[in-house]
Amino acid sequence: MKVLEMEGKTVDDATKRALEELGIQDASRVNIEVLEQGKSGIFGFGVSKQAKVRVFYNESSADVGDTTREILLAILNKMGIDARVKDLKEGESKVYIELESEKNSGLIIGRKGKTLEALQFMVNLMVNHQTQSEKKIILDIEEYREKRERALRKMSRDIAHKVIKSGKPWTLEPMNPFERRLIHLALQNDSRVTTKSEGQGIYRKIKIMPANHQ
Repeated sequence: MKVLEMEGKTVDDATKRALEELGIQDASRVNIEVLEQGKSGIFGFGVSKQAKVRVFYNESSADVGDTTREILLAILNKMGIDARVKDLKEGESKVYIELESEKNSGLIIGRKGKTLEALQFMVNLMVNHQTQSEKKIILDIEEYREKRERALRKMSRDIAHKVIKSGKPWTLEPMNPFERRLIHLALQNDSRVTTKSEGQGIYRKIKIMPANHQ
């Protein structure tokens, strides 16, 4: 249970500031106790008094999907990016969110999806910390991930063909774990080539080699 006291010019203003501090958009998800109604001086004279509220927020009762939506939109808002949640599906182990934006899709995706990956990583950390949930958050926009998967599978087959024809190994650009797994799976049944990851850290390279390569 989080308890937060906040002041403002009016009760509404104090409540709004408290919700912003908690990263919550929907006031129905909190209990609000008015401590001071607040008052202003007459015609600019007299003593004015700030309104004060106490807000109670039970994090454990929060739905992981709703929390994810709020955190994601708050991050995008701070980045100055206009986007909205088009679809949200919550399962036992995952939360899938599809975004849409009229002008900022490319900015959200970034070069080869790296901005989208960074955003997803940040949202996962914040949601898991706030809800104590281990659900994996998956972000997408304009079906980018499906398109990327198709492109990676095709690329892996094309490069495997070149490797077989030339007899020389081929090293791919650095990729995240999910994309590397796609490459490994796409070629695992091709007995003519083998694959292995090289390097350290999250972004590692995959080498595609002829099966008889020493």
